[in-house]
Amino acid sequence: MINFLEDIDKKKKLAEFYYNNFKKFRENNKFSKASEFLWGCINNLVYAIGLFYGKKLSVHREIRDFVKELSLSYKNEKIYRLFLSAEEIHANFFHDFMDREQFILVSTEVEELINTLSKILDEKLSEIK
Repeated sequence: MINFLEDIDKKKKLAEFYYNNFKKFRENNKFSKASEFLWGCINNLVYAIGLFYGKKLSVHREIRDFVKELSLSYKNEKIYRLFLSAEEIHANFFHDFMDREQFILVSTEVEELINTLSKILDEKLSEIK
């Protein structure tokens, strides 16, 4: 149980670190790099939640499939829809195709997903304490 909680804490702290870096790069209009950090935040939150289900999600397809399952189990299709925006942000890191307006719009949706995933993670943590 200790390693389990340590792994979750590590992923949660890493998600926070990436989110803070996302904000710094967004403020400096470095949208490609900000995209990388935003995706890293999502990835770590999903990984941490996946641990509660006995999954160590390391491949993009596994992450997408798990988020889809999560969306269904919470009866909240918006979770998966917002994840699709996160995938768009992920693609922006590699291809740098978003202008400021598009980046702000899509990243705002991804921030909503971050809030939702953070709440789910906090709920899961409170269930075991």
